[in-house]
Amino acid sequence: MSSHGSTVVGVVVAILIVGAIGTLGYYQFEIAPNQTTTSSSSTAPAVNCPSAQCANVTIPAGAGTPPSGYSGGKTTFGYSPDAITVVIGKNNTVFWTNDDSAPHTVTSDTAGMFDSGSTGPLTSQGGTYQYTFTTAGTYTYHCSFHAWMQGTVKVLAGTGTGSSSNSASSSASSAVSTSSTTTATST
Repeated sequence: MSSHGSTVVGVVVAILIVGAIGTLGYYQFEIAPNQTTTSSSSTAPAVNCPSAQCANVTIPAGAGTPPSGYSGGKTTFGYSPDAITVVIGKNNTVFWTNDDSAPHTVTSDTAGMFDSGSTGPLTSQGGTYQYTFTTAGTYTYHCSFHAWMQGTVKVLAGTGTGSSSNSASSSASSAVSTSSTTTATST
């Protein structure tokens, strides 16, 4: 191939690369932020829990910044309150709200039990996630993005429920996540 032909091919490839980068940038900053996803299921419960029926946990502003003196590992910094006790049949739905500008997750330390997701609703300020515990036990969770964030949910058996205290097995009657623009249902 002649040097003129190589130059033309090089210019065409450069134009294609610049065009692809421009298209991705346009999509990322102009189109993707304006897209909304909604669940087609009309039976999903609302993620709006009255305090008497839920335990509310907040991810306060600043939780995405490690606490002063942090040198590694998990701490009780980041979820408020970091430890809660709920009773099955009374207030066994836990409702988390992200009041921080940083993205966060609520991820069970028991694999697969509950997880708001690394692209889920808590990755946005004001996003919410809820999970209903149906088996007595003690369950720990963490933020996948911030190693210092650790929380605990102690679930007590309610009247007429079993008294199993196995922290490695729980079933959820519902796990619903939502934000101002996203509603997703997971079981």
